[in-house]
Amino acid sequence: MRVTDKAIVLQTVRYGDKKNILRLFTRDHGLVSVTCILGNSPNAKIKSSAVLPLSLLDVELITKQNKDVQQLTEASCYYVTTNISSSISKLSIAQFLNEILLKLLKEQAANASLYDFIENCFKFLNESEDDHMNLHVYFLMELTKYLGIEPSNNYSSSYNAYFDCRDGQFTSTSLAFPLGLDKDDSILFSEFLKINCLNEKLSNYQRQKLVSILIAYYQMHMPGFNEVKSLEVLREVVTA
Repeated sequence: MRVTDKAIVLQTVRYGDKKNILRLFTRDHGLVSVTCILGNSPNAKIKSSAVLPLSLLDVELITKQNKDVQQLTEASCYYVTTNISSSISKLSIAQFLNEILLKLLKEQAANASLYDFIENCFKFLNESEDDHMNLHVYFLMELTKYLGIEPSNNYSSSYNAYFDCRDGQFTSTSLAFPLGLDKDDSILFSEFLKINCLNEKLSNYQRQKLVSILIAYYQMHMPGFNEVKSLEVLREVVTA
């Protein structure tokens, strides 16, 4: 069946001289693996430059039931993110978000709201001037809502003063990280859960601490979520 959709390129793997296998997260069909033949001529239906990771595409697919890999017949960018590639901080954030999505969207069914959220984050990153430094923290937090693992902010200094990463809520019991957070980090995390951090000024210490907490939280709740290799580069670049 021939279908049209919108897609975000998560991964491109070369397969022969001109053929590639792409992993796409589409708006109406969820996570899809496709093969395609690339070309650079003016008449090529799929150009090499159109299928770079994080490209936002209008696509035409030939889908067949019971097949693991579908066929991509046409693709064109509907939004160009050239400003991301021209900024080291934006590029490092984009690469981090890309790795997070590759780790988490392994068998993702269609979810138009999730697609729109991801798309809007990349548009914000591309269009922002200097207010994008918290985007990766915001992204990690908001993504928990779409994956059904959103932490509960039931913090109380008198009886629920410690965050338990296993249960996703604050309790009276202190656990060593990464199972839980100490008192100071629990306060920081509780305050973070109250705000939209895109609109707040976070110190570099707060930003890195929150990312560490959220990564540990994902590792507790998402099977197979292991080391995030792009995090080290991100920490070096996003220090403002």
